[in-house]
Amino acid sequence: MKFFLFEWWISKRYLKPKNKERFFSLITILSFIGISSGVAILIIVMSVMNGLRSELFDKLIGINGHILIYPYSEKGISNSDEIIENLRDIREINNFFPMLESQVLVMGESQSSGALLRGVSSQSLKSLEIIHKNVITGNVDNINRGEVVIGSRLASNLGLSKGENLTLLSPRGVSSPFGTIPRSSSFDVKAIFEIGMTEYDGNIVFLNIDDAREILNLGNVYGVIELMVTNADNSLIIKKRIDKKLENLDVYSRDWRQINATLAEALKVEKNVMLLVLSLILVIAGINIASGLVMLIKDKSREISILRAIGLSKYNASRIFIISGLKIGFFATFWGILIGVIVSPYVEEIRLAFSYIFNVTFFNPELRFLNQLPSELKVNDVLMIGSMSIGMTLLSTIYPSFRAISDDPVEALRNE
Repeated sequence: MKFFLFEWWISKRYLKPKNKERFFSLITILSFIGISSGVAILIIVMSVMNGLRSELFDKLIGINGHILIYPYSEKGISNSDEIIENLRDIREINNFFPMLESQVLVMGESQSSGALLRGVSSQSLKSLEIIHKNVITGNVDNINRGEVVIGSRLASNLGLSKGENLTLLSPRGVSSPFGTIPRSSSFDVKAIFEIGMTEYDGNIVFLNIDDAREILNLGNVYGVIELMVTNADNSLIIKKRIDKKLENLDVYSRDWRQINATLAEALKVEKNVMLLVLSLILVIAGINIASGLVMLIKDKSREISILRAIGLSKYNASRIFIISGLKIGFFATFWGILIGVIVSPYVEEIRLAFSYIFNVTFFNPELRFLNQLPSELKVNDVLMIGSMSIGMTLLSTIYPSFRAISDDPVEALRNE
């Protein structure tokens, strides 16, 4: 302990250079700024990547279900009651959402757009929390025949508001001597929702299941049964149990990971690449620390030789410079973590400010699906980045510390 305090005191003096050592002081400052800014940027970027993943999957899963059951036959699911009855004893399943899905053409007074029609019962739509909690006008408590619920972006594109009329045109029409005549029906807009995901706010139309069957020219069938489970992370385990229950029922199931596999992998790769690229900031800062310590050792060679001549061991001498480098790295990492943790929750406000100042779109919702930049700070990421920074600093002190004890103190003093 006595030697450690002595080494700490020496390193403190070395980190406060005199006037003739201002160049080393500049390198120390640059190293400090490099590490602290690198740590802060890494924390902010990782929190944004975590936020993107969480927001995307929460909304994807929230509107599509954790496990989806599809029919093998193109005619649809005609035995939905039997399927649901077989699965009721699986306690992990919270809810069932049988529905019909099909691509349709939606027409307003002067505009038209393609959309995904979803025919559901009133009870199913009411229990779909992501829709029920994000209604901006109207209500979805009871969707009757002749009524639809649409997203805010689709309503804006078609110039529609609550109570106005739209027309749905389905390609599954009536056969005639002149070919298939598309079916069209008019509906009143009962409610408009906005979940904050452009892919759904601009493309989904909910309507009564009976209206959906009529416009799609189908009988008493469903196109898909969506299941909500207690824990989405365990959905693969639950899926295996579901598959056993669905044998000989002419249907198959798919997990949310299978449906969104490409997006999940893309986000994972993007996060890892960003971590690798931004870690180069820490590498550069570590090189600065190493070069600064080498310069310090060269300048302090006489003092080091005197200390070793009066009894300071090689190990203690090398530890002086390890402590010096770690001091820079520790305090820089601390300030970097502090800045990153403070700034991370406000990345959306910062994005809006920069977009306003420079008149540039920094986060295009058409490409990223979300209409705002999310952020989710995780303790594990902060600890990992902090450990990386300290580890990089420690590695950068190894060569200078060996350089400090490589010369014979007698020879060094003779040269003086």
